[in-house]
Amino acid sequence: MRSSSGPVPYLLHYLSKGFVILFALPVLGTWLVGSFVCALMAPIAGLLRTFGVSAVGMRLTPSYSVPEALSLPFGLLVGFLLALSFYYTRRLLRKCIAFIKE
Repeated sequence: MRSSSGPVPYLLHYLSKGFVILFALPVLGTWLVGSFVCALMAPIAGLLRTFGVSAVGMRLTPSYSVPEALSLPFGLLVGFLLALSFYYTRRLLRKCIAFIKE
């Protein structure tokens, strides 16, 4: 059996940190900001569409649009799902930053 001493574990550790810094942090940061902004916008858009603003479109498919009476609940549901995405992405981003700092 080989022992895990030598330069290989250190190299893998630094390579994994480099991967996190180069790829994971920018993707997670962009997703975090986007989900936060959209979580704020979705209920507002649902409220506006419920009260008759025709510029706000809520389509599930190209041929089916959400009925105006259901726009507010649909906007709240989408906003809640995006808020959950924001919460868990934030947790993962914090874990990535803690991994980099160690």
